[in-house]
Amino acid sequence: MKKYDYILAGGGCAGLSLVYHLLESSLKDSQILIIDPNQGEIPNKTWCYWSKEALSIHPQAARFSWNSFYLKDSTQQLTQPLSGLSYHHLNSHDFYAHVLEKIRQFPNVHFLKEEVVALTPAGTEMHVSTKDSGTYNSSFVFDSRIASTDLDQSILNQVFIGIRIKVSEPLFDPKKWGLMDFETRNSNGFDFVYTLPFSTQEALVEYTAYTTEERTEEALLKELEAFLHLKYGPIAYDIQFQESGKIPMSTRQLASAVSPRHILIGTAAGWTKPSTGYTFAPIQENCAALIANLEKGIIEGLAFPRKKRFIFYDNILLSIAHHWPKRLPALFINLFSTSSPDLVFRFLAEKTSFWEEIKLLSRLKFGIFLKGLTRYGSY
Repeated sequence: MKKYDYILAGGGCAGLSLVYHLLESSLKDSQILIIDPNQGEIPNKTWCYWSKEALSIHPQAARFSWNSFYLKDSTQQLTQPLSGLSYHHLNSHDFYAHVLEKIRQFPNVHFLKEEVVALTPAGTEMHVSTKDSGTYNSSFVFDSRIASTDLDQSILNQVFIGIRIKVSEPLFDPKKWGLMDFETRNSNGFDFVYTLPFSTQEALVEYTAYTTEERTEEALLKELEAFLHLKYGPIAYDIQFQESGKIPMSTRQLASAVSPRHILIGTAAGWTKPSTGYTFAPIQENCAALIANLEKGIIEGLAFPRKKRFIFYDNILLSIAHHWPKRLPALFINLFSTSSPDLVFRFLAEKTSFWEEIKLLSRLKFGIFLKGLTRYGSY
């Protein structure tokens, strides 16, 4: 049975990010195995995050950011500048190319295109069984997998489809991104369009819905096309890139560890912000903290539980999203119009103090939050 120091069950964003941080640390010479049945297949994804500077894992040549944004509904457009933060964009292909190029410099990192079928604790080690290639031994297993069968059908999902389009006319304002545009066709739920303009003639335009129902790519694309026609008229455009996805929006535990040496990472570990779906920045922060603990020889408590008050806030918002989704546009506009955007984004990133949160929340219209409390629970 071949022995490794670290085995990654899953080689997506979380798994590759962890390996990147390992290779930046004093543990860089460890024997590492990345097991993923989809190894070599790069998904079309876009990751965004807000911070003062671009993160170190973000390749220099692939950096694009904005310092102003807007929210819009049928009656108003709220445009806000950022002062101490920027909103950064990263394409998955640039991310994979950057991390895989770094990995190629380390012959101690190995890949296996396989499916993990079992994880078995064995004293101070873990046995990792694969479907066809046998069993491997490791001191630690980092696991980013979530089986679709693990997800309760009542969980709210953020489903989306996005296309990067190029047009012949100057339609977009590249100085600000569209965080939420609620001028979509009438629906029974909560949906909006998100726009990242790269120039006056090119932008990533994404239709997003919060729903417990299954939505096909075809149905989502139809809604996006309807928005583009409503917004810009019968324009012609070339599609440069297309992505789609489904992000679980839940404060429930989505996976379970079988040993202290089996460490969940990514969405499986609860690193996705349940009320917004943002994941990339928490992945980088938690991976760096995890590796720092390993460097110190800490082998217990390598999970990073969220602060209970942020779980409380998320459950209230998810309660509203489940039961009164049509109230969410006004809620978000109220949130961003009553406090500085930098404070709101730090709140959404769970970086605020309790007193900052009191200050922010005290300015909001309370009615819908009180309704949310009447249906409070773990969503």
